[in-house]
Amino acid sequence: MKTRNIILKISLLSIFSALIFIFTSFISIPYGGGMGYFNASDGLIMFATAFLGPIVGTFSGIIGCSLGDLFSGYAICIPFTICAKTIESIVFFLLFDYLYAKKYLKYISYFIAPLFMVLSYIPYYLIYDDGKGVLALVNSCFDLIQGVIGGIIGIAIYQLLNKVNLPTYYIKETIFNKKNK
Repeated sequence: MKTRNIILKISLLSIFSALIFIFTSFISIPYGGGMGYFNASDGLIMFATAFLGPIVGTFSGIIGCSLGDLFSGYAICIPFTICAKTIESIVFFLLFDYLYAKKYLKYISYFIAPLFMVLSYIPYYLIYDDGKGVLALVNSCFDLIQGVIGGIIGIAIYQLLNKVNLPTYYIKETIFNKKNK
């Protein structure tokens, strides 16, 4: 039974990594100035974290977005992407898990976690903008828009699959979740 669970998690990690790569690479709009690009992956990362737990959600976000950066020609961003997606996923999971019992309040985590993603990319923008900060400000605004749209996408996917009553795979295994103990 334990082997089956591991195979299931590896399979879901692979599927979500591929989906996040597609959302990052093929559903993207470059920013002006060549400092980055808008993509729709954040909603899928947050959904994967809510649905599969923090470990699978975080690693699928890291793998999918890093491959998306590599594919799109932004390989220099990969260390910042790893940091940003890790922080976003962990903050999202902690907030979502803490507010899970609240009917609508739990969805605020879909909009707070991307703020941490935006803050994680600011050092990249400052380093490669020669410290001027103009492009950092502009690109951070684009990142905020990306986060809001990602939150809306994540909530829509979560609501859709909640109506289907698919099982969430992290509830029995998380140390943070006290609802099923």
